[in-house]
Amino acid sequence: MSNKTLKQRIALVAASALTAGFLSVVAAPSANAFNTEDGYIGSTAASTGLIAAGTIASNTADTTKTGVILSTGSLVLTIESTDGATVVAGAGSIITAAAGTITADQTCATAADGATVTIKPTGAVGSTFTVSVYSNNACADAATLTERATVTIAGTDASGVAVAANSYINWTADGSTTATTESSANAADVTGGLLYIYVQLRDAYKANITSTSGALIATASSGAVTKIDASGLATAGTATTAVSAASPAALYVSVGEATAGAGWSGTVTISYNGVVLATKTGKITGKPSKLTIAALKVGKNNGSASAAALSYQVTDSVNNNVVVPFADIVYSSSTVTSLVSAAAGSVVNTTDTVGNATFTCANSATAVGTTDLVMQTTLSDGTIIKSNALTVRCGGAAAKYTASWDKASYAQGDVAVLTVAFTDLVGSPANSYDAVSADTNQVLTALQMERVTAHSAAATPGSSSTIAYTYTVGTASGVVPGAYQAVISYPTVNTAGSSIKTGNIAAGYSITAPASVSNADVLKSIVALIASINKQIQALQKLILKR
Repeated sequence: MSNKTLKQRIALVAASALTAGFLSVVAAPSANAFNTEDGYIGSTAASTGLIAAGTIASNTADTTKTGVILSTGSLVLTIESTDGATVVAGAGSIITAAAGTITADQTCATAADGATVTIKPTGAVGSTFTVSVYSNNACADAATLTERATVTIAGTDASGVAVAANSYINWTADGSTTATTESSANAADVTGGLLYIYVQLRDAYKANITSTSGALIATASSGAVTKIDASGLATAGTATTAVSAASPAALYVSVGEATAGAGWSGTVTISYNGVVLATKTGKITGKPSKLTIAALKVGKNNGSASAAALSYQVTDSVNNNVVVPFADIVYSSSTVTSLVSAAAGSVVNTTDTVGNATFTCANSATAVGTTDLVMQTTLSDGTIIKSNALTVRCGGAAAKYTASWDKASYAQGDVAVLTVAFTDLVGSPANSYDAVSADTNQVLTALQMERVTAHSAAATPGSSSTIAYTYTVGTASGVVPGAYQAVISYPTVNTAGSSIKTGNIAAGYSITAPASVSNADVLKSIVALIASINKQIQALQKLILKR
């Protein structure tokens, strides 16, 4: 036997019948880089039932190849080696024919250059077996492994049937760029642009489906049109549904607005031969069609812009958020111009967040109350979009406060909310900018409760000139039922409002006792239990006497 390194070429082929399996290929590590003297797996033409050959027959020295063969098939290997080679069939298979010597247990055979070795699967459907090739020409000396394939035994042939998990159906950058992974950034565009979905359908064995007898269908939800192309930056077509009979191994679905500028937000459903394989969600942002503003704070009556007093959002006709620079959001009108006559955007909106705007209250202690404010933005074509009429309020610094609970009575385990309302020197709701505490010096005492809301430094009232605090009712040792008074004090406001006698205030509430069982109830239950036992004894005595 020669000790030379063999030059091998192994062609695997397999036989047919009733099983199906799966084949994928893993690239060989660099340590197994192809060497013409080590050999490689070549043609599979002589096999029967080989459902997915993959790269079993590729010219690479790889020990991690895979394949799929029907349980009734035959895997035929053509060996090319200057000095012959050894083929070993793993558990779940046997060698049924070879030009060289076959061992008694039919697990090993030798073959000269150009000879064939036939292997039959014997394992159960769904199991695997290995085929190994060594650069030695005797089974006893089979030591230098050059090729190995793991073969799955299948029961039916599922080739050519699209499997969603094995296919690529992903948003891609354009109509000519493949995408084997999803990119959410490619699922959105702006008016006038197109969205693209890359489609590469593969079967259970991860083999591309190349048939031209099937039908790939792309259906968009209302508001969009689609088209299917082989490649290129195509137009979106004219209908919501597109059909293609081309090979779905590499196709591109383009999606556009049904009406220019209207925008779209919805789904595209991809199906093949009537089977839905994917539903993709995307959007095309249209032209601005609506401006919505909302109150965030009560403005300060000092003649300066009240920061972040409003929020704004711009949307298209299908409610996609449209980014509009805050500088383009401007004052339009006010029903009481002596109170508010200016407003402006201050922080830009995004596709996910609202923007901010200011409004300016007159500089006067009596500049308090409400007005209906409208803002607007002007599009590049001159179209003016006005906002909703929003009631905004102006107020002075807090000078007085009141407090109330959300319920009059609580039981252990309840959640209680204490709301403190602030008014200015003229009795109008206070603004949201002057602090009601210099630090965490608020005083909030409520017996039989545990406060959840922390004291905030330099606390300010919210959009309704209030601050709410949350409590849980009860203590670790339970509750003592009764009537209680919460004590609330804001030293900062007490000082500012001294002329109107602001000071500590109280807010009443009651705590009820937990449900309990009285002695009378216990005694009644005992009596009922004894009566029941007596009846059972009497029934048992009657039964014994009858016997």
